[in-house]
Amino acid sequence: MFVAVTRISNLPPQARDHMLAAFRKAAPDLKSFAGFLGFELWHNDDTLEAISRWESREAMEAYAKSGMFAAHHGPETGAPATHGAAVIESYEGEVVV
Repeated sequence: MFVAVTRISNLPPQARDHMLAAFRKAAPDLKSFAGFLGFELWHNDDTLEAISRWESREAMEAYAKSGMFAAHHGPETGAPATHGAAVIESYEGEVVV
């Protein structure tokens, strides 16, 4: 299993709420992408984490090179121009229990 975590910190409340809505709107599209396993949103007062789970790194990388990814992350999403500091991390592992 491969997990990609996008952590965006120092978000003003309005920007956080806008980004949450945009992620919620786009997330169902991921179900049609080969190798996709799940998507989670976690947030507190100033940080948002978007976590996607994939069968493999290759599946996530295929999504990252797709037109769907471009549509989800392009300027037409209406995301605020200044939304805080984004960090993207990835992990390979397994569900134990």
